Amino acid sequence: MLGVFVNAISVLVLGLFGSFVGDKFPKNIQESIMKFLPVCVLIIGVRSSLEGEIIVVIISIVLGVAIGELLKIDDKLNNFTDFIKSKFINSEDTRFSEGFITTSLIFCVGSMGILGCIDAGVKGDNDILFAKAVMDGLTAFFFATTFGKGVSFSAIPVFIYQAILVFLSGFLLPVFTQEVAANLSGTGGVMIIAICLYMLKLVDFKLANSTPAIFIPVIYGLILKFI
Repeated sequence: MLGVFVNAISVLVLGLFGSFVGDKFPKNIQESIMKFLPVCVLIIGVRSSLEGEIIVVIISIVLGVAIGELLKIDDKLNNFTDFIKSKFINSEDTRFSEGFITTSLIFCVGSMGILGCIDAGVKGDNDILFAKAVMDGLTAFFFATTFGKGVSFSAIPVFIYQAILVFLSGFLLPVFTQEVAANLSGTGGVMIIAICLYMLKLVDFKLANSTPAIFIPVIYGLILKFI
């Protein structure tokens, strides 16, 4: 669990630091950063989306979004962010929810987190999670310069999500083949591209409703194992 704690703390601390530093930036600098961040997100998404079987990726996205819509995950997550904002954050922080949801998805949809949690839970090896902590912390810092404190609070879903994966690591290990990892990366990549398009205001996605898609490749791998 050490790697999970380090990952969450890096997002929390560097996110808070980034929001503090960002407040000191002139408005034109904040706007310029906001224009270039989606491009970086797009590059990450495109690289990941090229992995895996395209049919599995498409089915994962379609099923995941359908499940998310039925469960109304986006509405529930927005209610949760509104609750946090009302308790801890100045009501004038208009980008809190956007920063929280956007970065929570970026930090949780990649295969690196699942691989790291499996290694941590089964082998006690936290190296992957430590590397992820560095990457997520830097990402949190840069995003927080524009999105504010909402980014730092994404440490909460990062911790909960990865802690659950560590506890389930013994079950996931036999299922998590190279094929499943590739399909997971491909699905996560498409979700990250969707985040980029949302950040650019080109489309209006309910981003959180896509989160179940990240579990479909794992379920698919589990089914194949027992056929």
